[in-house]
This record gives sequence, structure tokens and C-alpha cells, in this order.
Amino acid sequence: MTDRESIPMPTPAEKDRAVAAILSVGLRPRPTLWGELRRTLAGFPPRMAFFGVGDCLFLACLVTGLCLVPTALAAGNHSPLAPLLFLFSPVLYASLHLLTQWKEAMSGTLAWKQTCRLSFRVLTAWRMLLFGGAAVALTVPADLLFWQLSGRQLSLLWMLALSASSLFLYAALTLGCQGASLVWSVLLPPLVWLGLGLIPLVWPPAAVWLEGVPALVFLLLATVGLGAFLWQLDRSISHPRKGGSPYAVR
Repeated sequence: MTDRESIPMPTPAEKDRAVAAILSVGLRPRPTLWGELRRTLAGFPPRMAFFGVGDCLFLACLVTGLCLVPTALAAGNHSPLAPLLFLFSPVLYASLHLLTQWKEAMSGTLAWKQTCRLSFRVLTAWRMLLFGGAAVALTVPADLLFWQLSGRQLSLLWMLALSASSLFLYAALTLGCQGASLVWSVLLPPLVWLGLGLIPLVWPPAAVWLEGVPALVFLLLATVGLGAFLWQLDRSISHPRKGGSPYAVR
């Protein structure tokens, strides 16, 4: 008997255990949105997400304030509020996202941040969640103010449902356009939303139809929009893409 024949060979079960052990050590588990955000939050405070874009935050707040003025005037004059709520509810989120993306692309820091220790996909997800939270935090007191100014003609729940559906659907649309070129991913969502929002403003039957939609429908749309937004964020983290196709082992 040769030396080779005397060497005991592993059983199939032992082979499977050895392969599993090697894979568990060699392959990093697929990242998840919440896991990556928890890890990011542990090492980077939220203010780091806005490093270098303070002017964008100021301009976004200024644009939002300017958009709230005609809505408040319409509420005070008892004019139809639904078209303005639908159009302006995502304005803070849209302004923050558009201005930060545009500034980083134009200043040349976009490519630099993609090489930093903090994943640019995680940074973008963290920013978009903060943008969405800020927009929701503004929506509630703004709708309450408009409700009071309008003499409580509309249901407050209906107004909040309309604003939430508008905001979350816009956020989902923004993420859905991320795979396009930089110019289109930045400009297409606000252009599409502006076109949709102008329809009830310039065509009165559309405004009447919008006011007749039940609050439950808007709540369902808000749930769908929020779910699509979170699903796309999670997918951007767990399925990284480069050039439109997967480049990492899943």
C-alpha cells in the first residue's frame, strides 16, 4: 500500500462542513440597509452626512418657505388647496436631494466621496432618510396651519394623507431614476412631478377630482410609496451596481 492510499480521505459530510467554514470566513455577508445604517450611525454622526453642503440646506429651506407662501395665501382666501398640497408637499425633499447631488457633481467631490471609507451608497441612503424625515416633520405643522387658515373646510386627516402620498411617491420616483445618467437622475423627477402637479392647477376638473379622492386611497398610496422607497434603498445597499449591471458576488 502506498503512502497516498494510507491517507484517510474526508467523508462527504466533512467536505461540506469544511466548504461551509471557508465560505463563512471568506465571504462577507450580504449587507442590508438597516445593518449598514446602524454601523454608519455608530461611527458617523448625522451631521457628517451634510458636510460641505450647508449652503444647499439653506437654499432648500428658502425654496420651501417661498413655496409655502402661495399655499398659505390660498388657504386664507379659501381657494382650492388640494392642487397646491399635491405639488408642494415634496418640495423640501426634492430641493435637498437636487441641490446636494448637483453641487457635488459640479464641484468634483462626487467622485472623491465615492472613494471614502464611508460607502457612498450608504451616505446617499442616510441622506435620503434624513431628507424624508425632515419633510415629514415639516408636513404636519404646515398642514395644520393651512387647515386653520382655510377655516377647517377640509379634513385634516385628508390633507395629511394627500401630503404624505405626494411626498413618498416622489421619493420613490427619485430612487427609481437613480440608474439613469446624472443629469436625468437629478432633473427627471422634479420635471415629471411639476408636469403632474400643474394639471390640477390649470385644469379645474382635475382639481375637483383630486378633492373627491378619499383619504384612505391617499393613505394606501403613501404606504405603497414608502414601501417602494425603502425597498429601493435596501436594494441599492444589498445589490450594489456599477454601470447598470451587478459587479459584486451575491
